[in-house]
Amino acid sequence: MSRSVFEKRYAARLRRYGRCSVCQFREVTDGTYHCRRNPDRQGSCDSDGRLPAFRVDTEVLDQLRDE
Repeated sequence: MSRSVFEKRYAARLRRYGRCSVCQFREVTDGTYHCRRNPDRQGSCDSDGRLPAFRVDTEVLDQLRDE
């Protein structure tokens, strides 16, 4: 089954920038996305039990949708 354009764009963004690039608690340092005020926590926010936990940023999703 074919994936929608939105799903393809979302998957491409995750491959290119990582999960932190779509989180509402993201921050960018030297071109790398990571958890706000905690650069060592990149990509592990859903499994380490600490806050803030991963949440999808709806603004990023709106950017990926067709206009």
